[in-house]
Amino acid sequence: MTDLYIDALAIAVRAQPRLQPSAGLPVRDERRRMAAMIARNRGIPAERMSVRQPLPGNLADAEDYAITSRALDALGRPDHDQPLFLVRSGPVTDPMTAPLAATLHAVGWTGDDMGVSHLEEQGGTQVFSLLGWAVPENRRATVVIVDDPAYVDEQTEKPTFAAVALRLARTGALRVVASGEVDLEARALPRAARHAHALSGPGACDAWLDLHAALSSGTVSRGEFVLLRTIGDECQGSLLLEAVRPQELIMTRVPLED
Repeated sequence: MTDLYIDALAIAVRAQPRLQPSAGLPVRDERRRMAAMIARNRGIPAERMSVRQPLPGNLADAEDYAITSRALDALGRPDHDQPLFLVRSGPVTDPMTAPLAATLHAVGWTGDDMGVSHLEEQGGTQVFSLLGWAVPENRRATVVIVDDPAYVDEQTEKPTFAAVALRLARTGALRVVASGEVDLEARALPRAARHAHALSGPGACDAWLDLHAALSSGTVSRGEFVLLRTIGDECQGSLLLEAVRPQELIMTRVPLED
């Protein structure tokens, strides 16, 4: 397996998420029932659950693909057909919708596609263990990591309500050095990795938003390493990157509400 690189990074953020307490929804509303089921599985009172409301008049947001489409638009269309990997977990607002299929139709994606679910917060890091093998040797690929939950426990959860779109290649600005359970003291890693910038958060996109800010401010210099960590209740995931040519990384950040 050859090295994997990131040469473009785009972020779409829901600047003002509209959360409604599930207890305020009609008793037979499907969203209230879903919120109650999630609360029951977590062992918390149903009253703690809130439901994210879509942007008024935005059909794409009602069908849970607006933020993914927005991130892809910010990333820009690829020059040639390439695979698209959509990484998102958790139930959507409307169980009758299919966000991946809707995204493909909305943006006119003509390459292969794959949806990756059930990684929860680890989708922001652990998925690169898969991507290293799944990305074709002779083509680029696009991955979108989504942390835009439809159901939120406002007492304990502070999601980013964001989507991170990345363009992957076999050469580029940021090199993927290691993913999974990364030990910076491991002999297989460069000694300079022991002094990596550490960025972490509880959600799939937290560390990526911090990386965007660090690169934009010039905090990360050429040749330095960055360790992204996703910290969940049961496990932690890591992704070690090397800033090979950070000045060449194409970066964009946009609000969903535009």
